[in-house]
Amino acid sequence: MRLPRFLFRVHDEDVEEEARLICRVLGIEDVEIRLDDTVAEAWLEDYEANRTIYGLEKIREYLENLVRG
Repeated sequence: MRLPRFLFRVHDEDVEEEARLICRVLGIEDVEIRLDDTVAEAWLEDYEANRTIYGLEKIREYLENLVRG
């Protein structure tokens, strides 16, 4: 069984699509994206780094820096 490294939680379908686009463009596949109307915008939990990032822009920046290296 393969568990995803990231849990990406989003509050609506527009943000869900943006989350999928970010992961697809950056080539990140080990991510689970969940709709959850209790979150304000989005948050991402990185299980390996033991870190949670809040807000779509900060998440995008974090993932871009991660794939750069």
